[in-house]
Amino acid sequence: MAGDQEPRDFSGVKPVSELKPIVRRPQAATDVENHASYIADGSIDAAMRFLERVEQTIKGLAMFPASGAPFPSRIPELAGMRTRLVKDFPNHVVFYVERDDVIEIVRVLRGGQDMSIEVEKT
Repeated sequence: MAGDQEPRDFSGVKPVSELKPIVRRPQAATDVENHASYIADGSIDAAMRFLERVEQTIKGLAMFPASGAPFPSRIPELAGMRTRLVKDFPNHVVFYVERDDVIEIVRVLRGGQDMSIEVEKT
């Protein structure tokens, strides 16, 4: 019964007023466009779902910025970089860095790419 469920704990969720804004590097926006275009060759509906899921994934980072897995980089400006799989598209990965004042989306890559090389091209 729905009334018998334990209450959810939202104590770790920040109020909207405290969420850091999301900033996308131009290459990250280009990545998303290119992936969506490729997916659209097979299915427009799948491409639209991809775009929606990318946005959901990125917006979720504002609420839970530490939820991604660490991804080491030799480039100092990418220190602290993390990754998060795109919901429902597990071959696509969002690379981001939580800064003091923003969450910076660095790249959105597909699993078949050499991720270390591609990320450091930015």
